[in-house]
Amino acid sequence: MREADVIVSTSIGAADSRLLAACGVLVDDDEKISEHLNPKIKNTARAQNDEVAMFAPDGLPPLTMPFVIVDEACQSVEPGSLIPIFSTNSCKSLVMLGDPCQLPPTVVSDESGAGSSPLALSLMSRLASALPQPVIVTAQLDKSPRDDLYLNLKFTKQAASLVRYKGDTSTPNISYRKRYSGSLLLSVQYRMHPSIAAFSSAVFYDSMLSTPQLLTKQRPVPTELDDVLPLERGQVSVRFVNIEGPQNERKGDPSAFTGVQPADVDASLRSSSYTNEAEAFQLIDMLKELMKNREKSDSPFDGNVGIITPYSGQVLLLKSMMTADPEFRSLMQKNPLAIEVNSIDAYQGRERDLIFFSTVRSNRRGNVGFLSDWRRMNVALTRAKAGLIVFGDMDTLVNDHHWEAFCGWCENVECVFDVDPTLTNSFE
Repeated sequence: MREADVIVSTSIGAADSRLLAACGVLVDDDEKISEHLNPKIKNTARAQNDEVAMFAPDGLPPLTMPFVIVDEACQSVEPGSLIPIFSTNSCKSLVMLGDPCQLPPTVVSDESGAGSSPLALSLMSRLASALPQPVIVTAQLDKSPRDDLYLNLKFTKQAASLVRYKGDTSTPNISYRKRYSGSLLLSVQYRMHPSIAAFSSAVFYDSMLSTPQLLTKQRPVPTELDDVLPLERGQVSVRFVNIEGPQNERKGDPSAFTGVQPADVDASLRSSSYTNEAEAFQLIDMLKELMKNREKSDSPFDGNVGIITPYSGQVLLLKSMMTADPEFRSLMQKNPLAIEVNSIDAYQGRERDLIFFSTVRSNRRGNVGFLSDWRRMNVALTRAKAGLIVFGDMDTLVNDHHWEAFCGWCENVECVFDVDPTLTNSFE
């Protein structure tokens, strides 16, 4: 470690006794460190201070770590973030990187799944709300031309106004500028086509998140997708596949569905997770159409696809149905797609050319579960670079005001395709 310029660890890993000892913090109950520490050095250190040693185990002065950088800081519980800051006794400058508008720390004891536990407030979010506004050096701002066409649409502004008007106690009617004034927003995004970024920018970032014009041409909707879900006008890169039904969702054992073997089902999924077979069928049918279209397409799309969903049961169902579908397997051999199926939480910080988002919830009660967490919604809607395809039941989703705003935005930009869940290949 003494030869390293940078030491990388998890927040909790920073409490490793070997690292602490190298920084001069002695740990009484660690026998391995005690074995390698010169007794004379240890006794001298104890005589000077009960906690901080004058020497590291190699007999040289302790390492100092004046700079601490915490990445994905908003997903770390506050006690976890404090470990690397205070355990070495030498931190003088702290940089925290993260987004308070994306997923909060995971708290296992929080059954709501929506960040209601006090531990779900990260140190970065707390500091961003409490510190004074940082000084921004205007000379360092990116001056490249922006594409604000979709951001400035009347429909986009209406969506943001609806969310503000219907805001509740869990999402107080406070602007991003005021809520997180102590943080420095990197206001130019280089991932998404501007039409994909528009809704999230307007609703979650006060329209401060902009897109360079160059991404308009660099992130076109693949023709393979446009042939399956063509738009009559406009080039918006978002599609909403509306699969209505009185009760398409199912809670419990995914093995009740076609292609899922009971041995593949984790016991915890049999009682707690949700699945939606209608959405899974439509999603897989669309993937098959994409692979068929690749045979006759010369687009630069390289087949990079991500499939995300809030529920682990739906992840398992999708994977099992793909494995059990002979046509799907045959097409994957001829014109393969690079497909990854995972939960929203596992996809934070990641991206794909195409993102298929299965929302799952579909019921008469209008219950959207932890889809009501606007931060989880924000993550799901911002993983795609060139195309975002959302599968959901609008009648259910509109019972949450964030989803109501998104569904309304999709209808206004005319990117909604109604599907009969009893049919396949029925996109209209």
